[in-house]
Formats: sequence, C-alpha cells, structure tokens
Amino acid sequence: NCSITYFTLDPKETGGKVTPPVTLRGEQLRHEPHPTFLGVTLDDQLTFSAHIESLRSRMAKRRQCLQALAGKSYGAKRKTLRTAYISYVRAIFDYGAAVFHSHAAPTSRNLLEIEQHKCARAITGCLRLTNSKALLTEAGLPSLSTRAKQLTATEVSRFKRLPEDDPTRQAFATAPTPKLVYRGRGTWLKTRADAARTGKPEPEPPDRDVAALSHKPCTRRVGEWMLKKTGISDAPVEPVIICSPTPPWERHPNRTSFNLDLPEKTRRTDPPEKRRLAAQRAIAALPTADVTIWTDGSSKGSDAVGGGGALLHINREQRTVEVTVPAGVACSSTAAELAAICAGLDAALALPAETLQEHHHILLLTDSKTSLQRLSRGRWAQSSKRHLEVWDRLSRLSDQGIHTTMQWVPGHAGIDGNEAADALANLAADSTDQDTIPLDLMAARTAVSRVGRAWTKADSRRHPHPSPTPGLDSLTRRGQVIISQLRVGRSPLTREILHRIGRAADPWCPNCGEPEVETTRHLLAECPAYISARRSLWGGPLPTLASVLEGDAALVLEYLWRVGRTEPPVDAAAADPPAGGSA
Repeated sequence: NCSITYFTLDPKETGGKVTPPVTLRGEQLRHEPHPTFLGVTLDDQLTFSAHIESLRSRMAKRRQCLQALAGKSYGAKRKTLRTAYISYVRAIFDYGAAVFHSHAAPTSRNLLEIEQHKCARAITGCLRLTNSKALLTEAGLPSLSTRAKQLTATEVSRFKRLPEDDPTRQAFATAPTPKLVYRGRGTWLKTRADAARTGKPEPEPPDRDVAALSHKPCTRRVGEWMLKKTGISDAPVEPVIICSPTPPWERHPNRTSFNLDLPEKTRRTDPPEKRRLAAQRAIAALPTADVTIWTDGSSKGSDAVGGGGALLHINREQRTVEVTVPAGVACSSTAAELAAICAGLDAALALPAETLQEHHHILLLTDSKTSLQRLSRGRWAQSSKRHLEVWDRLSRLSDQGIHTTMQWVPGHAGIDGNEAADALANLAADSTDQDTIPLDLMAARTAVSRVGRAWTKADSRRHPHPSPTPGLDSLTRRGQVIISQLRVGRSPLTREILHRIGRAADPWCPNCGEPEVETTRHLLAECPAYISARRSLWGGPLPTLASVLEGDAALVLEYLWRVGRTEPPVDAAAADPPAGGSA
C-alpha cells in the first residue's frame, strides 16, 4: 500500500512528467499524484484543486439533505436550516480550511462559495437572481473566504503560543523568501487597469487577499496578514497549555467549592430587583465568611481594552481593600474576569500571616458564570494559563487551611459589591499598562472574529435592507420565504421579477394607468391602488419601503393578503415554472 508523491514548483515536472523510480525493500513504489493525508487530498504543486473538487462534491451531497428540509410551504424554519447547514455542511469545509483555502487559487475557492450560495438559497428561499452578498446577509452567513481567513489567523496565532521546541512552531517561525508571484493578483490588476483605461467602474478583487498580497498566499502569509489587520501581530503572547501540569488523579483541593446557580432560579430578562433579592438570599444562606471578595471584569472600546477590579471586605477588621489590574488589549470579558479573580485572591494571600491564620473561609462573588464553569472542572482539566493561575492561588489558600467558596451572582442587578467591582474594572481598563499584558489564545480569537464580522458587515451593504424585520423568525416557513424574497428585492410576487424569469409578458404594474415597473418598492410603498390598505395597516403618513420592511413581518403578510398578492401574478400564457425557484 506504499506510494510516493513528488512535490515541485517547476511546471516542467508537474503532473507526473518526472517520476524517478523509488524502491523500498526491492519493490518499486507506486506513484500517487493525489495522495490523501489526514483527510486532505494533496497535489504536486499544493494547489489543493483536487481536494476542493472532492470537497465541493461532498458539500453538494449533503446539501441535498438540507434541500429536503427546505420546502417552500412545508419546510423547516430558516433558523433550523441555518443551524443544520453550519453543523452538517459547512463543518466539512472547516476541517483543514486554514491550509487548503490559503493555497488555493481564487477560481477554485469560488467553487466552494457557489455551493454555499446554493445552501443559502435553501435556507432563505431566495431566487437565483439574488445578489450573492445580499443572499449571504439574508441567511446570516459570512463568506467562506472570510471564514477560512479567520480559521487561518487563529491557527497561526496558536502556533505562536506553542512551546519553543515544538516542530510546528519552529516551522512557522522560519520565514522563507517568497518565490512565486500571486497570479490572481496580476490578473485582477490587469483587469483594473483595462477598466480605468476604458472608463468602466473599478472591478472588485475576487478575494480580499488578492488586493493585499503580492506573492502566492500560504497559511503563514495569510495568517500573518490577518493578524496585522487585527492590530495584535506584535503583542506579547501567552503560551497555550498542551497538557495540565497537574495529573488527573490529583483532585482539586477539597477546601474549594463552586456554586454556579442561585437557590431561586432567575433569568437575565427578570427585573433587576428580583435578581438582586435572589442573590442576597443566596449569600445569606452561605456560611459566614472572614473575607468577602467581589470581582468583575471589563472589556470596552474599539480595541477591547480589558481591566479587572476586586473589592475585599476584611470582615474581622471592618475594612476594605480595592484592587485594580489591567487585562490587556483585544481582551474578552472572560479573560478580564479571570484577571480580576486572580487579583482578588492575590490580595487575600498578601494579608499579614497573623491575619490569615485567623481566617477560615473566603467568599468570592463574580458575575461570570463562564469562568466558574471552567474552573469547576478541576485543576487538571484546565488548558489556559489564566485558569491555572486561579487554581494556583486556590491551592495556596487551601494549603493554609482556608476554605474558598466561589459563588455566581447576576450582573447589573444593583448589587452594591458587584457595582463597586464593576467601577474598579472600568478604572483598570483605562490604565496605560495594557500593551505589556500577554494575549491569550481566546483574546486573539476574539480579535480575529472582530475583523471577520467587520468584513461581513461591509459585504452586507449590498443587501437592500440589511436591518432585521421583527417577527420574521416566528412566521411559518412560507411566510419567511415571502418576506426574505421581498427584503432582497427579488420577489416573484412582483411583475418585474416574473418578467425577468419569463412568467409575465411585461414588467408593468397592472393597477397603474401609466406604464410603471412593478418592483418591490412599488408594490409595498408606492402603488396608488393600495393606498387605503397601507394607511389602514401603518397609518399616515404613508410608510416608506424601509419602514415597512423594518416593521412587523406579520403586517407585511397581512398587507399582501389584503391586496390579493398571496400568489405570483403569472400570465396565463406562461406555463413554464420560474427559473431558479426557492429551493
């Protein structure tokens, strides 16, 4: 079963033109032009075209299952379809995308984008006439190119945090001189020059890296470029923990307990007074603490600058201690909270020895349930340095015979201690020592996601009405399809679209005396024949198209029913079904 593959940059040697014989134990090895390694199909120039074609075929097969659930009248709702797509179809793209998508040519990448567009049409019910970027915005999906670049930057960021002797980090630390120019960029530059010479609009690049990279992209080059876009490429990094230094058979100190809920269940949507009273009852039911620590983390600003604050009540001495600590740039709220917890425990450990000897119980209260859930798994289950630092402090307190209770409390509920810790955290976030704080992998991932969301938001400008329509998710599948088609401006309920797909002889509105193209805007906001229906539903003055589509979705369906547009106004002579239906 052994085979051999040759990798080369020389086009004269590609495609099996040169295959020197190689023998193993006297037998010549078979030449394999497209070997599969760890689920990724390779080729001799690492263009990954064969892998992308295989991936496109697998995505298409899985898309058929999605389409079976996406009937216009009987299908699942779009929220369910979107979840099914992400977990069942896009999941196979995510595997290895940090490698193969970076090396692939724009034309190969576009094959996968087309598959996602077909899935997005199944999710929304939109027609093939819909602009691709508007279609993805309506489906709530980023482009696969944006998704792949986020995965690439996250992987490169993780490689930088590996141990220095790790082969992967050593390989990526080496930056060879690029040899191959980016042919996709050259083609785009030529097209742009031709457009400028003829006075045509400047064409968009086929991908964002085409306009940014002069040499052939690869995982390292794309990842580094993406990290520069986030502004954290030169920031100090916090190493990842490959395995916990504490073996799993060593349990966490039995003097630490975690309470992740309140005895009285509350919701975030409950009034602050109800949540505050529930928290106070939970605290009153706990054993009397010698030291009470309130902690909170803050992440704010465009750079997500973080800070942590801790307020200590030394109950025996009737005094308080305030602690602030910077948490770094591109900081998540969880990372800021962990910094605050560490600072609070450090302040407790820094108390005089004679004071600590008199203390037997410390109560730490935080509004970050995510932090406590991760910490409650035990020290051996932690893979983050900040989580291990918290456990180090808990162990030191336990060694001194002090029991620590970690209690969750609801945030922004008017609890005095929590509000005071929040003020300290905001003060810490404004400190000037942020650039010296190492960034953990979670913070890097958050920063990369922020750039990806900005790109997706920029793409959404091609959508005629990117603002959401309230109540859309609660409609039936048929109602969701109708509203989505109207939102993107490509609805078969209008004569304009029926004429384009050959189901109507002309695009004119049948109710206007003079020829007027019946667009979505005309149907919903301008046709004089439907003024009374619009006024009865939306009142006066008459609504604009934006106000209609940004209002209650059920009212739009009611309006269509009143004006008799529940079905496309197809001409009797048009017998063929519309091209590019909702599926």
